Amino acid sequence: MRLPIDITKVSVLTIGEPRQVNQFGSNEPKLTPDGKPIYKVPVLLSGTGDRTDPTTTITTTGPIPELRKGHPLRCVNLVASTWTLRDDSGRERTGVTLRADSVVSAEVESKPAR
Repeated sequence: MRLPIDITKVSVLTIGEPRQVNQFGSNEPKLTPDGKPIYKVPVLLSGTGDRTDPTTTITTTGPIPELRKGHPLRCVNLVASTWTLRDDSGRERTGVTLRADSVVSAEVESKPAR
């Protein structure tokens, strides 16, 4: 299930460097069907209504622009996607992943053109 997130209500700040996702069990980069590399960007979400701002990652495709720690991000088409996985013992695990078509520094966008 994919649920869109209203990014006008949530502030997203980078809290670390983007990391490329690798194929399970190897050092080969994981790619989308159209050949783009997949990245996870560590973020802090503010404005969620929680007492403590949650930290998580946003999965997106590359190339990733230079992102500075602590700076705001603009996420294009941010969605929460649910997943289910059965492990080797047969136990079912579930979770939620945040995905965006792309991320860009909101700081760069807000600077006036010269």
